[in-house]
Amino acid sequence: MRYIDLDGVILDTERLLFHEILYNKDKKFLNEEFIMKLVININWAYILKNAKEINDSIKILKQLDSNESAILTRVHSDQEAEAKINYFKDLGIKQQVIPVFYPYKKNDIVNAKGNILVDDCLKNLRKWAMDGGYPMFFDLKGDGIDPWGEYNVKGFQKVLRIDEKINCK
Repeated sequence: MRYIDLDGVILDTERLLFHEILYNKDKKFLNEEFIMKLVININWAYILKNAKEINDSIKILKQLDSNESAILTRVHSDQEAEAKINYFKDLGIKQQVIPVFYPYKKNDIVNAKGNILVDDCLKNLRKWAMDGGYPMFFDLKGDGIDPWGEYNVKGFQKVLRIDEKINCK
């Protein structure tokens, strides 16, 4: 099975989501609690509708076998999970959308062993590999650094499309 992350891999939701954080006039409230409240309470249907598609991911999803691929996405609320499921349903995407509620990890929800994870977060990929899965680092910028500033020191296979073949060495 190929599990594909949503935020930062299929859609650039972070740009819209964190625009509100970055341009908050009162920077003293920019702490973890503020950010968590924002992520929980933001209008996810709006974020998804207005986020830019990354590297033809929607088109690729429509071509992938839904029995061999699924969308595995971190969520912080029921509203976010529902919005993500409905977004793909409305597009006619056949893949199952599997919400991973915070604070669970992706490999707590699905079995990593022998399966592929395409993700832009190296922390997720390390855990996936430790559980016997095949990590594929979605490296949109091509610099080997994930969105949280971590370097791909493990040398996980870098990909720019969600349908790239795994390089089994």
